[in-house]
Amino acid sequence: MSEDINNLARIRGHSNGGTATHKFPVGTHVLHKTGVQSGKERFRITRLLPDSGSGLQYRIKGETEGFERVATESSLEEIG
Repeated sequence: MSEDINNLARIRGHSNGGTATHKFPVGTHVLHKTGVQSGKERFRITRLLPDSGSGLQYRIKGETEGFERVATESSLEEIG
C-alpha cells in the first residue's frame, strides 16, 4: 500500500515529505505567455520560489525588460 502512495506522489511531483521539486533550475531560459492575447516571450529563471498554493513559482527576467516578475511553473515552457 505505501509503495502505491509513494509511486503516486512521485508521478505528481511530490517526494515522501510532500514537497514538490522545481522543473527548471536557475539560469534556464523558458517561454512564458505574458497575457491572454499576447504571444510567448523568452525569460530567464533568476530564483526558485515556494509553492504559493497555485503551484511552484519562479522569479523570471525578460531579455528586454529591466525588471523581474513572478510566474507559476504551469505558465512556463522549456525552450526546445
